[in-house]
Amino acid sequence: MTGLLSGCNNIGDRAKNSINYKLAGTWEFKNQNGVKTGTAIFETQNDVDGNIYILSDDLPLGKTAIAGTFKVNSSKTPQQIDLTFGDLTTQTIYEINSDGQLKIANSVPNQPRPRALDSQPQQLTKISDSTAMASDIKILRSPDLIATSALIREAESKSSIRAIMRSQQQVFQSQGQFTTDINQLKAIRISLNSEFYSYKVTNLGNLAQHSAVPLKDGLKAYTGIVYAIASDDANQKVTKLLLCESNIPTKQIPTKPQNQDEGYKCPSAYTSINP
Repeated sequence: MTGLLSGCNNIGDRAKNSINYKLAGTWEFKNQNGVKTGTAIFETQNDVDGNIYILSDDLPLGKTAIAGTFKVNSSKTPQQIDLTFGDLTTQTIYEINSDGQLKIANSVPNQPRPRALDSQPQQLTKISDSTAMASDIKILRSPDLIATSALIREAESKSSIRAIMRSQQQVFQSQGQFTTDINQLKAIRISLNSEFYSYKVTNLGNLAQHSAVPLKDGLKAYTGIVYAIASDDANQKVTKLLLCESNIPTKQIPTKPQNQDEGYKCPSAYTSINP
């Protein structure tokens, strides 16, 4: 998610140099492989807050934007942005580097704010100063979010699984093996259980499977696979990621991923999405 002459004549310069001036515009999310995973539009209102719209490739046809608000606190180090969508608030920290790239370290909604940008923050690249959206995009605002809360809860769950997978990668890189120890995975600063999803971590030797299983009807399940493969260095292995979404809402625990020639593919009745 998804961070500006004297007297009155100084107002223009202050606006130009303000944090919101830098945030205003359209940004693209990209994953570790450089693949676009979504779009964020920051629409500024004043020096400290404004509106944000998230267009995700995970949403049907890419024709839906979730509308929320943001509030910045540039007096802190690192600088902070609070992102609010409906009744959910995500506390983040961010920086805009000299190349104009926006890096955000996220917690999931209603969890403590991260204290430092980790080694793999979300990275956004500005593609336009425009805050306009295509006329065929449906904007879901707060009243709509109540009726479409499944989208929000599923997005939260995907964010959690992605964070868990990144933490598991770091464990493997430092220890040479996967873990099911929640205390190690808590470094990602999220709860592995919530009102809407239960999180399960299974170590299958050469891979770790992380599943988000709905506790309420109408929600899709998710399973994230982190697996190790040989690298050019015979004494080391590298990790790969696979994230899968159930084709329909289900409360069933995902089955194991399926072997294929080069790694793994999603369990039956699941579809691969951007990790």
